[in-house]
Amino acid sequence: MIAIDQDDWSSLKRRLELPGGRQFAYVDHGEGPVLLLLHGYSDSSRSFSLIAPHLAGHRLIIPDLAGHGASQAGPGADVADFARDLTCLTNRLALKDIVVIGHSMGAMTAIVLAALRPEAIRALVLLSGSLQPGLGPSNRTARAIRGLKDPLRQDHPFFDTWHACSRPVDAAFLAHMRKEAAEMPTQTWNAILDALAATDLHASARQLRLPVLAIGGSDDTLFDVGHRRLLADTIGSARCISLDGHGHNPHWENPGLVAEHVLDFLSAEFGSSG
Repeated sequence: MIAIDQDDWSSLKRRLELPGGRQFAYVDHGEGPVLLLLHGYSDSSRSFSLIAPHLAGHRLIIPDLAGHGASQAGPGADVADFARDLTCLTNRLALKDIVVIGHSMGAMTAIVLAALRPEAIRALVLLSGSLQPGLGPSNRTARAIRGLKDPLRQDHPFFDTWHACSRPVDAAFLAHMRKEAAEMPTQTWNAILDALAATDLHASARQLRLPVLAIGGSDDTLFDVGHRRLLADTIGSARCISLDGHGHNPHWENPGLVAEHVLDFLSAEFGSSG
């Protein structure tokens, strides 16, 4: 396994033009069965740079969702808007038999994408997912985001909490993640927050007819055990794994273990790692 140099991550990105002329960035790495990896709120494709080496033998398609990383913001900022962009991407690349791995907001996007492209999506892996994130005015994290002002600095104390992990994580990786998050205009932060506050995926989740693996950390302070139970109860066929001592970002904290669970799931469902 060869670790990816964090300084080189941006150079891996490719670009395509979406309808309307927006630039959309993504990484296309490796060969084999397709894994589409969707990052969380304020992150970028880099979110999966630590786990990527553990998923060798697969073609990893890792986009920057609209308004994140090198992808331009679109007219809308909810998970359905992100899913429509991804439909354009998967059509343009002629992808099929896709396993979608989504983290947090990316897990919500994965559920919507599965509804939009059921013929192309064969399984979902939901990391730290939620059907109803509850980021309304009474939520402490939401209030902190509302208080952010431009220009954001990567040493802003907010990021100490926002990127907090329950286990040690590579310092160079975290530095890049903070820098990229700080480069997002607060207008984009707030547009996405408004959309997440209104998100309710119960109906979409009940319609899922494909294998689902849900992985969450026992110490996740953003989407706690209540979110995990609701997801499990709604997606009755989901296989659920709780990682003791892990927080909201288990694929940062323990990428090898998360990859092992993903590959075991795919092997059990499809008779191979993909």
